Amino acid sequence: MSIRAVLLDYGHTLVDLQRPESHLLEAYHAINHRLETELEREIPQAADLIEGVSIRVDDAITESYQGGAEQEVDIAELYRDALGVMGLNVEPELLEWVIDQEQVAWFNGVLPSPHTRHVLETLKARGLRLCIVSNAAFPPRSMRDQLRHHDLFDFFDATVYSSELGLRKPNVAIYEEALRLVDVAPEEAVFVGDRLREDVMGPRKVGLHPLLTHEFRQEHPRFWGIDVEVLPDLEALPAAVERLG
Repeated sequence: MSIRAVLLDYGHTLVDLQRPESHLLEAYHAINHRLETELEREIPQAADLIEGVSIRVDDAITESYQGGAEQEVDIAELYRDALGVMGLNVEPELLEWVIDQEQVAWFNGVLPSPHTRHVLETLKARGLRLCIVSNAAFPPRSMRDQLRHHDLFDFFDATVYSSELGLRKPNVAIYEEALRLVDVAPEEAVFVGDRLREDVMGPRKVGLHPLLTHEFRQEHPRFWGIDVEVLPDLEALPAAVERLG
C-alpha cells in the first residue's frame, strides 16, 4: 500500500523553541498595566509576573510531562492558580487575554527549521496529506495562529493538538483522530517526530510508520532497543517517505 499522508510533530521537529525573554517582558508590561487598570490596585512588576506566572506555569507543564501523564493540563486553571498565588483574581475574559499575550510573545521564540518550507512544499507537490499532531498545552487557536504567523498554516490538511482532545501522545486517541481527519489508514501514513515514546512507540501502536528526527533533539533508539530510521534533519524526510512508499 502506498503512503498517502505524513503526520508531523511540531516542536523540535518542524520548529525549534527558544524562550523569547525580551518579548515576554514586553508582554508582561502590558499585562501589568491592564491588571492595574481593571483591578484598581498595585500589581507586581513585569519581571515578577514572569517569575510568578509564566515560569510557574511552564514548570507545572514540564512536571506533568516528565511524570508521563497522558492527560493534558488545563492551561486556564494553571494561569488562574498562578495568578491566585500572587493574590490576583481575574475574570475569565481577562484570564484568556493574559494567556493570549504570552502566546503572541512566544511567536518570536518559534524558529522554523531552515528546511521546513521546502520540505512541506515537496510533500504537498507529491499529493500527500499533511497533519500536525502535537502535544501542546496552550489553546489550539493560539497554536494555529503560530502557524499563520510563520506562513505555514495552509500547508496542512489538519492539525491535532492535545489541548483539543485532553489527551497527549502516546495515547492512541490522538493518532486515530489525525488519521480520521486526513482520511487514511494507518499503514498509509508516516509519522515523524523527535521523541521515541510519543513519536515512535506511540504511532507504532496504531500501525503508523515512524521516523525519528535528530535536527533539534537527539533521543537515541539503540539505548532503548528500538529499531527506527533516524533522520539527521528535516531535509531527509521526503526521501525517507519515498522509500517507504
